[in-house]
Amino acid sequence: MKAFSRVLLGLLAFGLAGHAAIAQDWPAKQPIRIIVPYPPGGNADVGARAVAESAAARLKQVILIDNRPGASTMIGTEVVSRAAPDGYTIGVVSDSHAINQAISTQPKAAEILGAKVPYDAVRNFVPVAGLVDVPLVLAVHPAVPARTLKDFIRLTQDRKSGEGVNFGSLGPGSAWSVQMYQLAKLTQAKYVDVPYKGLAPAATDLISGHIQAMILPVHYAQQYVKSGKIVAIATLSERRHPLLPETPSLAESGFPGQNFTNTIWFIAPAGTPPAIVDRISREFNTALAEPGMKEKLATSGDPYPATPAELSRRLRSDIDSYGSTIKDVLK
Repeated sequence: MKAFSRVLLGLLAFGLAGHAAIAQDWPAKQPIRIIVPYPPGGNADVGARAVAESAAARLKQVILIDNRPGASTMIGTEVVSRAAPDGYTIGVVSDSHAINQAISTQPKAAEILGAKVPYDAVRNFVPVAGLVDVPLVLAVHPAVPARTLKDFIRLTQDRKSGEGVNFGSLGPGSAWSVQMYQLAKLTQAKYVDVPYKGLAPAATDLISGHIQAMILPVHYAQQYVKSGKIVAIATLSERRHPLLPETPSLAESGFPGQNFTNTIWFIAPAGTPPAIVDRISREFNTALAEPGMKEKLATSGDPYPATPAELSRRLRSDIDSYGSTIKDVLK
């Protein structure tokens, strides 16, 4: 028994030493690649590039951004799931990661998303570090006769049964579409989902009055709110946002304890050595905490440093929360 114990302790020591050596050598082997499942110029892309620039300088290694948009982020995320778990391929995900996972359990998943989800959001990846928190605001066209959330809810309920208010979303499976239904369920408001292929065309139609309402990122919406092109009804959180200080929060509007937000964060393939995950997490979160990072992310959102454990808990919670709404919608 003593001999067995000595062998076991020796193996454990060897394993720990091996992981330490891997982390110490990383990233000397090759450039690091960050897969962004969105087109260039969006929140995720801008954030990833800002963090990559900072982390690359400290790591003394090249970090490349590889944009792989399409299929509700599944194209790029599948590339990450199939990559070698060696710390040289990192992915970027958003709330769509949890939403795709929640939809994948439904009978009509492939029909809704346009394809079968080719991975498991929990089993096939490990969370690495945070990136951007995207606070949201409910906005309406100025012609809509509502300036508070209660007024807006009353307006939707006063319409003819089933008519509702035309509410722009980014299509089935998108975070803002699901969050629209979450908000409708919370407030008992009646909406008509008008799907768009991107934020810009949807916002354009809101400004022109072709749709009446939409959930928008605070950082994107603030310019149009300040110019009077749209009206901010409520920020969808417990507190007001500094960029829209005159706009009441969801809590102030009669719904305390509620918080609708989008988060963007980093993942790695399952099996990536914990020592490397910890190193990447430390480097990326350090970059997010730098004084100039808030300015670099000014059009994307707020810096969102987070540990792998925090992200893992959030992912599971989001899958449950979005899943509940999705089941209600698909009934």
